[in-house]
Amino acid sequence: MNLMLMAGVLLSVETTALTFSLSPLRAITTPSRGLCVSPRSRRTRRRQVLASVDGELWMEGVAIVAFASSHIGVSSIREPIIRQLGEAADAFGIVGTGLLLPESWQGDSSGNGNALLPDKGTAGRQIYRIVYSAISAVTLSAAFNAYLQVAPSAVIFDAPTWRPFLILVASFSTGVSVASLGNPSPLSLVPGFARDPASPIGIMRDDSLKLRPFGLTRLTRHPLILPLVPWGMANSLIGGEARDFVLFGGLAIYALCGCYAQDLRAREAAAVGTVFAKGDLTEFYACTSFLPFVAIASGRQDFGTALSELPLAFLLGGMIAGMLIEGSIASFLLSP
Repeated sequence: MNLMLMAGVLLSVETTALTFSLSPLRAITTPSRGLCVSPRSRRTRRRQVLASVDGELWMEGVAIVAFASSHIGVSSIREPIIRQLGEAADAFGIVGTGLLLPESWQGDSSGNGNALLPDKGTAGRQIYRIVYSAISAVTLSAAFNAYLQVAPSAVIFDAPTWRPFLILVASFSTGVSVASLGNPSPLSLVPGFARDPASPIGIMRDDSLKLRPFGLTRLTRHPLILPLVPWGMANSLIGGEARDFVLFGGLAIYALCGCYAQDLRAREAAAVGTVFAKGDLTEFYACTSFLPFVAIASGRQDFGTALSELPLAFLLGGMIAGMLIEGSIASFLLSP
């Protein structure tokens, strides 16, 4: 809860600072209605415009805080929620019904095979994932909608010579995040897979692969979410308006707080992301780092080994996707 409060305070301070810093800029750039309009009328009109824009900016900040706090807050109490959802699923008679996923589906390697809802724990966790994803989607969509409702304002940061570099940073960050989906990690909901010639699709699910550092997780234990930090900072500067700093800067703050919250939960329960026995992540956390390259600098990981294990196909696909996605974002941010 302290972490949720910290994230909310940081985002609120950011919104407040941007609102006040932007007011004189907008006042300077507010066009005059003409010489026939009295100074008092212009001041009244200016106050009305500023009140409208500042209100919209605050609503955007509130929407970002709602997304970040709900995302981190629900995760912080996930275990009791999962237990209650499992009990509810059992009460409704949908647990242990014998429903099976298709044979080609890679079942849970915890021993339940292709059973859909074999027990209360599995049922609760699956329902939790659906509810959690829905909450995240709704609150994030609300934040983007609030961003679009803010009227364009004076540019706070404008450095055209830096834009190519900033676009490259944002593209690379997106690429790494996408590539992490092909890299085994206990902090990701994506399962681990190993080659299996006997399988209909040539691979078999093996979540034990997620319990050891591999590839990107040798560089940082948060290769999926942590790249949002440079991505958010870069896009804030590319757009340069107050609403850009609130949205993209807010997402960067959320990424830092969210990753830190995951680490706190793992220290307490040693079970984050997917179902693992308590204590399974102790070694993983001992030999990996929150910040990129710290584990390598401290001698806990080897850079050559990390490079040899990188998911090259996913990295290539991620970089291409990153350039395409960021090209669209930059085009929107720089449009008149």
